[in-house]
Amino acid sequence: MRYTKFSSLLLSVVLLSGLCSISTEAQKKDGKIQLTPTAPSTPYSGVRRDSLLNGLQIIALDRLTDTSVKVDIIIRAGAKFDLVGKTGLARLTQETLLAVNPRLKEELESLQAKIDWGVTWDTTWFHIETAANNFDSVMEIFARLVVVENIRADAFKRAQAELLEKIKSDQQSPAERADESFLKALYGDHPYGHNLDGSESTVTGIKQGDIYDFMRRFYIANNVAAVVTGNITLERAMRAFKTFFGGWIKSQIVPSTFRPPKQIAQLNLVKVEASDITNVEIRGGVVGVKHSDPEFLTTEVLAKILAARLKKDAEGSAREFTVKASPRVLPGPFFFSAIVPAEQAPAFSRRATESFAALSTTPVSSDELAAAKSALASEYSARPVEYNLREIEVYSLPRDYPLRIAGKIDAITVVDVQRVAKKLLDANALTLVVLGKVNESFKSNL
Repeated sequence: MRYTKFSSLLLSVVLLSGLCSISTEAQKKDGKIQLTPTAPSTPYSGVRRDSLLNGLQIIALDRLTDTSVKVDIIIRAGAKFDLVGKTGLARLTQETLLAVNPRLKEELESLQAKIDWGVTWDTTWFHIETAANNFDSVMEIFARLVVVENIRADAFKRAQAELLEKIKSDQQSPAERADESFLKALYGDHPYGHNLDGSESTVTGIKQGDIYDFMRRFYIANNVAAVVTGNITLERAMRAFKTFFGGWIKSQIVPSTFRPPKQIAQLNLVKVEASDITNVEIRGGVVGVKHSDPEFLTTEVLAKILAARLKKDAEGSAREFTVKASPRVLPGPFFFSAIVPAEQAPAFSRRATESFAALSTTPVSSDELAAAKSALASEYSARPVEYNLREIEVYSLPRDYPLRIAGKIDAITVVDVQRVAKKLLDANALTLVVLGKVNESFKSNL
């Protein structure tokens, strides 16, 4: 009888232990075992991370219900590392590597895959989508281009000629011209002050050796992250990366250490005459904070507040305008952009400048703050999981960043908004760029 009772008790304990291991975690406190609930499941619960011996990071999210696999290869080096006088070097390096295989897109299409690529100021990126059963073959084709030092003279000449042709034939829109003029005025000689493609003179001055040096310095395995999502397991993805990317060399990572932009002490009005357009493009702003700064979210709330105030004050004079805090590895621009009829441009510019300056002096109402926070929280909640995974790798954000966003936004107070606004506007006066028929309408510095 004792044996039977003991066996029943033991079985009960075992079953209870097994159940608790699924839904709870055991913690020992004051000599007693306490059971605490485990963290609830989130869209990021299935994210797994691993790395190759050469330092290449693989971040995977297995979604077996997807019909394909998406791969984002992120090299943490972009146009901000272009050599002085050789703007466009990062772009031309990427194009030179891809030019080694002129039929790349056709090859991938035959495998039910597609590829896209590009350069930002902070990154060089490749985006690949493929059927799961062709994942290994697609990764092998791509790895041949980036892992092997494959700077061929014919590929370099072809890529350089194509980029020069693009620059010569590309008719920039008024908005693009205004954006470029604004960044140049705001940042000056800082790497964020130039465009991504370069100019005819800078691209012509780039030599094959420059491409080789750029690749050797930045196309290194421990400077790369791969975000893999879709119908594939981490184990299978790792096998392919070990096979095709295991030989990618590692080296010392070049830090993003640059002299900060020159401080602007008073309103800097830059007029760009463009007699071929009827409206005026207006850009105005200051250097903000980097994305990894704890105050970046507050600058995004500030942008929402300023946008709402401008919308109210504009009274229909601006046909289109936005306010943005740009995410960057280094402090990015905090600015507004607007398209305004020429006759109304001076008045709108004055109101916009005054509204910008008033951010640090005019109290923010609770309604203003609540509306801005709600709009920002909605934007973040709508972003796909893979988007946030890329952001974490590019900007070195905490891995639980997407899960904490809502709470961080909710915690922003009126005092935080005023403090950050004052900090930004005390650091630099406003830079204002107006592009259009402006020589007559803007006769003074406002």
